[in-house]
Amino acid sequence: MTDRSRILRRRAAFLSLAGATLLTGGFPVVSSTLAAQEGAAPAPEQASLTYARMADLVASSPAIARVQVRSVTALEPERTPDLPTGRTRFYVQAETLGLIRSEGVIARRIAFLVDGSSANARRPGIKKETFLIFGRVGGQVSEFQLTSSTALVPWSPANEALARKVIADMMMPDAPPAITGVTSAFNVPGAILGEGETQIFLQTEDGSPVSLSVIRRPQEQPHFSVSLGEIVDEAATVPEKDTLLWYRLACGLPDQLPALSLAELGRAEAQAAARDYAAFRAALGPCERPETPVI
Repeated sequence: MTDRSRILRRRAAFLSLAGATLLTGGFPVVSSTLAAQEGAAPAPEQASLTYARMADLVASSPAIARVQVRSVTALEPERTPDLPTGRTRFYVQAETLGLIRSEGVIARRIAFLVDGSSANARRPGIKKETFLIFGRVGGQVSEFQLTSSTALVPWSPANEALARKVIADMMMPDAPPAITGVTSAFNVPGAILGEGETQIFLQTEDGSPVSLSVIRRPQEQPHFSVSLGEIVDEAATVPEKDTLLWYRLACGLPDQLPALSLAELGRAEAQAAARDYAAFRAALGPCERPETPVI
């Protein structure tokens, strides 16, 4: 192609673009879809952990910090005879970027151990990454003991916000206690067929009273309520998901009523109480608490 041909092609392209600009009132045409995408607000970031998993970590970890990994060294198998085949222990050194919760001071540079897959022994893949770590400060402020090998969570604003929310929930003066079991249950049939009430009394970590109530009326859905105290609050309902009370119940209640809690009931009342308890558990929904390793 000659220089004259190149010039003519460039001029034609320029005139074509100029004509399109004039036809659109002086502004280049922009796809409406693209404009909508550019003008739309970004969707809020979601935490990578469920509320229940974060609550597990917070409840068992007196110290929580944000760190950046500086180095990762896989230990020789002969130094970790307790590990099963396919697992490797890693020695991690990290820089503390922020302390979210602690029972004491923590050093700027810390070290901790974490178990992971032996397939990642050569390239752990977490160097220079930022994490939330959950556990406790060791004998020295430069030592940290993870609550578990899955207590190393990728840092994000959403994950840190969720951790702080759960901490605040657990520090409230009226925070619901941990559920440790079911003490007793009873069922009272109503005056008409299909009517009745079941009450279930729970055992708690601090001894404070917590009870569940299920009221049935003909042609109506069961009414569920939770009472934190001696007085049954029939106006209460099933707690909202991803709240501390929901977590205490959904993750703390046994799958079924223990036989001992039904020992003083007749057969019909025991069956009704077991049915109502199962309905209450279903209304709560599952306790989703997946533990996701990073190594």
